[in-house]
Amino acid sequence: MVLVSLLSTALAACGAPAPITGSLPAPTGSTTILPEKESKIVHQTVQLTNKQADGYIIPLGHVHIVCVVTDVGMVGCGAFDVMALDAFGIPAARVKSTSGIPIATIDELLDGVVKEVNTEAAKLGINIGMSGREALDLL
Repeated sequence: MVLVSLLSTALAACGAPAPITGSLPAPTGSTTILPEKESKIVHQTVQLTNKQADGYIIPLGHVHIVCVVTDVGMVGCGAFDVMALDAFGIPAARVKSTSGIPIATIDELLDGVVKEVNTEAAKLGINIGMSGREALDLL
């Protein structure tokens, strides 16, 4: 249910997904790919310093919507409006890849640089410039 709330803002602006071409990047860790008829969402368990989190990759045309959700908040790619999540009291940060190309994998999200932090995330010590993994370790 939390994932639906977190993704609704990003997906609402995207419209209907275009047909997927090619294949998803090979994820690491524990991964579940939902049945074809249900979804093309990839779930990946992400090991953080003190707990596990849930990573999601949603193919949308030629891009991927990528996020990692903890029991406290989330870190996501540029598709997320983290400021909108403040209204729900959800700590969130937006990450940009270090390579300059859009984030397509969980590993790229973890290695990326935080570019935007909402008020709730800032209260937890998340700052612009830290890595996605560092931000998640504070959630």
